[in-house]
Amino acid sequence: MGRSESVASDLKKTDLRLSPDEILRRLSGIELLRALPPEEMHRLVGGVHYEAFPAGTCLMRQGETGRTMYFLEKGTAAVRRDGTPEVLRVESGSVVGEMALFTGAPRSADVTAETDLEVWRIDKEAFDRIIEASPELRKTLHELVEHRLEGTRLTLPHPNVWVATALRSLEAQYRGLRTWQWLMGIGLAFWFLHLANQFLGIVDEERYHLPIAFGQFLTGLLILQGACESYVTGVERLGARLRWDGFISGTIGSLLSTLPEFVVIGFLVLVEPLAAFVTAVVTIFNNALAFSVYSFFLPKDRTGCYAMPRSLTNAGGEILIPGAAITLIVGAVMLVMRVEHVRTHLVGVDLLVIALVLMMIYAYYLVTLVRYYAEGQDNLESLPPDPGRLGHDTSIRGIAIMFALGTLGAYAGGEAIGGFAETLLKDMHLPIIPTSAALAFFAGISEYIIVYKSHQRGELGIALSNVFGGLTQVMFLLLPFGLLVIGLSGLITGQAHYAIPINVATCLLLLLLFPLFYTLHQHIEQEKNITNLDAAAMTGVYVLLLYFLFTYPE
Repeated sequence: MGRSESVASDLKKTDLRLSPDEILRRLSGIELLRALPPEEMHRLVGGVHYEAFPAGTCLMRQGETGRTMYFLEKGTAAVRRDGTPEVLRVESGSVVGEMALFTGAPRSADVTAETDLEVWRIDKEAFDRIIEASPELRKTLHELVEHRLEGTRLTLPHPNVWVATALRSLEAQYRGLRTWQWLMGIGLAFWFLHLANQFLGIVDEERYHLPIAFGQFLTGLLILQGACESYVTGVERLGARLRWDGFISGTIGSLLSTLPEFVVIGFLVLVEPLAAFVTAVVTIFNNALAFSVYSFFLPKDRTGCYAMPRSLTNAGGEILIPGAAITLIVGAVMLVMRVEHVRTHLVGVDLLVIALVLMMIYAYYLVTLVRYYAEGQDNLESLPPDPGRLGHDTSIRGIAIMFALGTLGAYAGGEAIGGFAETLLKDMHLPIIPTSAALAFFAGISEYIIVYKSHQRGELGIALSNVFGGLTQVMFLLLPFGLLVIGLSGLITGQAHYAIPINVATCLLLLLLFPLFYTLHQHIEQEKNITNLDAAAMTGVYVLLLYFLFTYPE
């Protein structure tokens, strides 16, 4: 290290304790780093050090041997060559000292802090170790040097896309137990204790049914979030092994992450078929409300708009039309049947036909999404990175463990929620719609987790697509699955219990889905963007719908 650099390093150091995630987010503002592969940035995190220098500090002198590179986060530095008075000013997001580390040549200029500076420092020893460990990084840096020498500018990815990929890579390469695994382990432990108690009778379940039901509530919550994470991780590992692209792995992961919801609905059918139906429908309202509320958090441009992913505005807008039409048709038919006293229940074949039509539409929806992606019509910001780039554990054992854990969690969590629902509905005789509204939270927990994690990584397009996908998947997959199970159970067992009663409450549930889908369609397909006014309007509509659903007497 040169004398001036040694003096600069001794002037002021700050021990800034940040997590690797936060370091990556702060480094994403450095243009030079965004020219490097984001999936290799986990190597850099341990080699950079935060420092702060007062104005007037000399960071480096021309002719010295370069042993340090600085990434400027805040402040301005002056660059002078050959002792001339001409000054080149570099500001936040710039890098100084990089060419000496890249090429080994002496410093080409003096660099002095014009204002107080906050920088990230990397020394040559750490830099060389990082380059040696990554051929891909070495190749990119070589290309970067050529561009610098030629004076050409690189096309850089958007900071959100770059840092999201870097964060995914950092997460993929972590081999310890994660928070969700600890929480799921606690939930499974409680579930096994409850299972053992059923056989051994240590605690009287009839006497302590309320505490036990509350325990099942917490157990289901802990297990289901873990089951969702397990499936997503398993798909990403499998995708890395099979070289899937980000679209395929993201689509399959989104579908599999809803499997715990299907299990919950399956257990609810055994407890009370109407509760399963109501839970699925109320989940649609909940997810629509989540979509509108999340829209407030999207960054808006100068006109107050957020441009939505093209796949959402095109294919997403198209699927809302049949969703609105089907709910209006079925709800109106049920209302006429009730008024004319023609039928009192939807049973067997009726439920199967409705379910199959909805599933068929969703299948074509997926085909349309694939077409948009294949034709390059989707926004790159709304697609996750290819999992093969991220460094996942691709061993068969690791993949099998994640899928096995997800399957066990889906069953255990569904069984726990089924037991909780049975206590509320059968023992405490609570009304179905408010109770189902509480259960609907569990049915939507997987989507909420995915949306939260995507937003935290800065993947706003992915988060928005997932919160919308949660709505369409419930309407065209989860709801028809519930209808399918109820209908088949009725046909196989011959029990009249497996049916959907035609009453004012069930008619309202379906009819009120029409304004939900209509409102969403108008904002998505017609305007192609979201404003805070749109979000406020949708939120108001959905809150009003939920209010009348929950306050109408059963």
